[in-house]
Amino acid sequence: MSGILLFIGIILLVIAIHDFFFTTLSGSGTGFVSRNISILSDKIIQVCVKVFGQKTYNYNGLFVNLMILFSWLLLIWGGLFLVFSSNPEAITNSSGKVANFWDRLYFTSYTLSTLGMGDFTPSTAIFKMLTVAFSFFGFIFFTSSMTYFLSVASALVNKRTLSKSIYHLGKTPREIATNILSFDSSFTYQQISELQNLIDKHAVNHHAYPVVHFYRQSKKRDSFSINIARLDEALTILLYAEEEENKYREELKVLRSSLSDFLEDMEKNFASNLLIRKNAENSYSFPPLNSKDVEKELQQRRNIVQGLFGSENYTWDDIFNKS
Repeated sequence: MSGILLFIGIILLVIAIHDFFFTTLSGSGTGFVSRNISILSDKIIQVCVKVFGQKTYNYNGLFVNLMILFSWLLLIWGGLFLVFSSNPEAITNSSGKVANFWDRLYFTSYTLSTLGMGDFTPSTAIFKMLTVAFSFFGFIFFTSSMTYFLSVASALVNKRTLSKSIYHLGKTPREIATNILSFDSSFTYQQISELQNLIDKHAVNHHAYPVVHFYRQSKKRDSFSINIARLDEALTILLYAEEEENKYREELKVLRSSLSDFLEDMEKNFASNLLIRKNAENSYSFPPLNSKDVEKELQQRRNIVQGLFGSENYTWDDIFNKS
């Protein structure tokens, strides 16, 4: 029995520690545990939205982050407790009495919290070194977690800045397209450059901190998915449907390329959350285009975009209508 407890405890610790460091320090996304906890937490929020309404989305990202943090704590706490429990006589109090179940749970807790109360101590060299190691780890865990969440907050600010920038360009794809062509040339070039920079930065942040995907807004005007869909359709109009001379075509192609890279990353890493449906354009009467050569490409990207705003219970009517 002791060997089984030790084996399970070590497995839990390895899984939790690997997931924690990969998620917080690698800058390459989330580990297996964090990814699945994020998906599960988002599904719970979606159920709550049906009960309490769209305002629940304001708590989406917060809830996902707390669930990830709680999962790390639970796995590490449980794993270390099982390791300590593999040899019950290894933990004793100041009078030499062997720690019981609750005492070992208590000892595990304050070891990870780095408090070091001193009323219980390990009695063997191996467990003494283990206690020291996880006291240090507890400090690293809390400081790294806070640093990670600060980085997520910074990524969230960039995401909302991008959403606001698109919203102020226009409330519909046609309005955005019209404004881009009617603005002063220097201002338009500046806007295109800033949007491309914000999109590229968000794409990098989104890859490094995928949890930022789950931060949503309850109001339509603040919704990232609504605004990014409007921008994408505006670029479609500007590149493929405008008959008049468009002197910003090359700059808009670069902006479109940045947006395409972001959508591809969304499809690759968040397909289970996007509710992607094939032939999305058949569900809405889109504005006609001069070019028929891009229909397949538009179908694919509209599937992804629809999955993005569809996961927030929006439709194409919300994209093309100002109300």
